[in-house]
Amino acid sequence: MNSYDLAIIGSGPAGYVAAIRASQLGAKVCVVERDELGGVCLNRGCIPTKALVKTAELLAQVRSSEEFGVKNSSSASLDLAAAMQKKDQVVSTLVRGIESLFKSWKIILIKGSAQFAAKDKIIVQSKDGSSELLAGSFLIATGSSPAQIPLFPVDGSQILTSDYLLSMKEVPKSIIIIGAGAIGCEWAFILKEFGCEVTIIEMLDQVAPTEDEMVGTILAREMKKIKIKTMVGEKITKVERKSGSVIARTESGQELAAEKILLSIGRAPNSAGLGLEELRVDTDARGFIKVNSRMETSVPKIYAAGDVAGGMLLAHKASAEAKVAAANALGKKEEMDYRVVPSAIFSSPEVASVGLREKEAKAKGLNYGVASFPVRTLGKAQAMGEIAGEIKMVFDRQSRRLLGCHIIGPRASDLIHEAGLAIRLNATVKDIAETIHAHPTLSEGLMEAAEAALGIAIHIPKPK
Repeated sequence: MNSYDLAIIGSGPAGYVAAIRASQLGAKVCVVERDELGGVCLNRGCIPTKALVKTAELLAQVRSSEEFGVKNSSSASLDLAAAMQKKDQVVSTLVRGIESLFKSWKIILIKGSAQFAAKDKIIVQSKDGSSELLAGSFLIATGSSPAQIPLFPVDGSQILTSDYLLSMKEVPKSIIIIGAGAIGCEWAFILKEFGCEVTIIEMLDQVAPTEDEMVGTILAREMKKIKIKTMVGEKITKVERKSGSVIARTESGQELAAEKILLSIGRAPNSAGLGLEELRVDTDARGFIKVNSRMETSVPKIYAAGDVAGGMLLAHKASAEAKVAAANALGKKEEMDYRVVPSAIFSSPEVASVGLREKEAKAKGLNYGVASFPVRTLGKAQAMGEIAGEIKMVFDRQSRRLLGCHIIGPRASDLIHEAGLAIRLNATVKDIAETIHAHPTLSEGLMEAAEAALGIAIHIPKPK
């Protein structure tokens, strides 16, 4: 029977990162994976959708190219098969990259499904039969799957999750997207640019409901500009499948018809079938594994990280948790710090945020201020022809310390990290304002938003 210092169940952004970190710390490590190496993020989530986002962006750029002096924009069209082939190529390249890293760090990959037999032993079922392995510590990093809701029976034909869209052979003529979170918004822009008629419905009161209100307002406006129909504060109560179409009825009595429905209304943890009940590993009512700040479960030496441990279901948060878990599994003492976890939506324009939303600062009773700077004022944005958006900062009025930053606009997902570092280092808006930024860049918008917080932004007109 093989024995390891750390055995990891799952090879997504939590599992594979934990394996490499543990090996760097000198541990003998194995990873058990029942599906594809790299998990959902690499194979059916973050990465493949971003490849299709790039295709959609190129289509939009070519179609608007004549304003920049490039002719023949009318000839731009989608080759879906080629786009899918490129997407698959990107994924396979990155999977091979992880395989190479595993070999480099002497990490053992075991294909199969794992189940705990005891606190120090798991049984692995594979196509070759079953085997047992022992480990000093375990990390559960099994991720999550699209939530299954009886009202919306997924059939892979008319009622879909994003997994099915990643293997589509043709673009649907029309689609109703239920849920306007990150997945729903990204697919709305992809499918619209691909030629699909898109309606997106959100039960809460804004598009991108977890983001700042400013973001939701601008994103809904930009959706309207390209004829994505948005409905917020609306709930679907019934879905009927008919030949060639799906009918969705809302609580307010509206009836919507489309060729397909995409569900993007949450995810469920992959915690069933692991034998957690027998070990008395605590989970919440939905099956998410409860962990402490060290990422340890209620059973010593068994850790959990990533989506299966709940909280924000983000790949980079999963990787950060995995590093903490791996260190603690090997005898170190580290704690997870959730103060600075950025989020991003790869819509058009992009959305990114870090730290407190204004409504959160208000709910906490903080003495806060807000300042904004419009993206359209930036010379680089005008030169790019991407002027929609805003940069908003939330700061402490007394200390001027940055509390949060919310960006909607071009390259928002890249820009947000300056604000994240500022929050982590307890920097003030004055620190950001006095940091010289290169011109012309989109990053200048952060400097100007910080100046606006001080009432000295150069490119904002004097108040009347």
